[in-house]
Amino acid sequence: MSGLDRLMLDHSPHIMLLVEPREQRIVIANRTAQLALGYAEDVLLAMRITDIESSLQDVFYWEDVSSGQYLAVEVQEGMYQCAGDKMLTVMKSIQILEYEGATLLLVQATDVQSEREVEDTLAQTLSQLQATLESTGNGILVVDWQGRIASMNRLLSKMWAIPEELLLAAQDGAIFDFMAGGVLETELCRERLSDIVAAQETEDLFQLRDGRFFECVSRPQYLGERIIGRVFGFNDITERKLAEAALRDSRDQLEARVRSRTADLQTANATLKTEQERQTELIGKLAETQNQLLQSEKMATIGQLAAGVAHEINNPVSFVNSNLGALKRYTDGMLQLLAAYAAVEGALSGDMLGDIKRLKQEIDVDFLNEDIGSLLAESLDGLQRVKNIVQDLKDFSHVDESERQWADLEAGMESTLRVVWNELKYKADVQRDYAKIPQIECLPSQLNQVFMNLLVNASHAIAERGVITIRTGHDGDAVWVEVEDSGGGIAPANLGRIFDPFFTTKPIGKGTGLGLSLSYGIVQKHGGRIEVKSELGKGSAFRVILPRLAVKRVAAEPDNADSD
Repeated sequence: MSGLDRLMLDHSPHIMLLVEPREQRIVIANRTAQLALGYAEDVLLAMRITDIESSLQDVFYWEDVSSGQYLAVEVQEGMYQCAGDKMLTVMKSIQILEYEGATLLLVQATDVQSEREVEDTLAQTLSQLQATLESTGNGILVVDWQGRIASMNRLLSKMWAIPEELLLAAQDGAIFDFMAGGVLETELCRERLSDIVAAQETEDLFQLRDGRFFECVSRPQYLGERIIGRVFGFNDITERKLAEAALRDSRDQLEARVRSRTADLQTANATLKTEQERQTELIGKLAETQNQLLQSEKMATIGQLAAGVAHEINNPVSFVNSNLGALKRYTDGMLQLLAAYAAVEGALSGDMLGDIKRLKQEIDVDFLNEDIGSLLAESLDGLQRVKNIVQDLKDFSHVDESERQWADLEAGMESTLRVVWNELKYKADVQRDYAKIPQIECLPSQLNQVFMNLLVNASHAIAERGVITIRTGHDGDAVWVEVEDSGGGIAPANLGRIFDPFFTTKPIGKGTGLGLSLSYGIVQKHGGRIEVKSELGKGSAFRVILPRLAVKRVAAEPDNADSD
């Protein structure tokens, strides 16, 4: 066989065996066959093909070959005997070749056992994913990269009243047309749905003909670095919209009353002027309450989903962790038993001792003694890391604290870092400069929300790759936490407005303008303040300064909000 022919055989992903039909000897075995079957090449070339193939149909086939009947075989399933008594499930075919004046049989086989194990694992994962979709409180719709429906949960069909026949025919795209037909502006809805599929991240609002409102949030679905589809989450916010409308009406009536009284009492004394200022302040508080209601409901939904996912993950992790602990104890006992056997090897006869030494060399018992403990320790450490992540999600979802408590802000910052790490790791390296500050009396979950807003804003300020530095310190009765980024900085003209509600320098759809505003309110409620330093082209630094002791005890308000 030429060097080129042999090179092509060795680079084939399939098991390739050339067999001499009369004696059924293997004359050529490619590298894939050696690796898959576990035999060295010289061992394979000393074997007959019937030493490997063990199915009854194979026995009959090679008996026919022995009698001179050379028949090609289409693809069929078979079993191959590997080194070490392992059986390999394959799909194989046999072809008749004329090579250099001789008739040979080319046996080509593919390992399908691993593929089936992968398929079983994939089926289990898809089942778990479907159960998760059905347990969430939102309507979920998954679309592939071509814009076709991939899957959805039952809540979505209930929310949009999608008929069963459309659910069964989800791949033909008819669901999008049905959903568009339920909205007041049908053609505009179809355009918006198409734009959502093509966009990176979106938030949209749909009003149905029956008067309901759905909030739609969509995110791309990644496989590694590649986008393979999009996930839509629909939340019924009809009650919230009705409450907002009633609140707007109340505010409009109040503003109209204030304007009327102002026009009638322009010549009144300072007392009436003070009353007008009080009414205006009340209007501002109503608007702030409306904004906080909007954001707190969204964060409460996210918190509930995070707590539910954490609970679902925690159950299998707990019993796997318990099983690994038991396995480690059993393994330690077995290793002790092996050590006891090794201590009495000298009392064995020569033949028995030689057999034991050969077996120990074959299984590399010294390596097993060293590696088993390391493998179990690494597995237990990995499970502990998963448990820590789950605990961080559960801690971060506790948004209903109403009592102040003593808390370590550095520990809170670390917990928040782990929650938002997926947002930061592609944009920046995080550097820590902690001063081991004392604990303070506060509402920890609300301060964690402030830290999250500052960290996410810092990552958004970095265009390519940068650095986020976290510092802490204390002075007298106050402590401070600072988040500094190496981003583009804030223009001097905007520094005075960054804490105003709805003010944002980000593109439309990227920020609400509420994160810093509500963070400012949380810090003020704790009796603290936020200081800002920024320079265009070099970055910004936000320092949160808080008193150690609570200045005023008040009931916790849901100040949680998305970062702007």
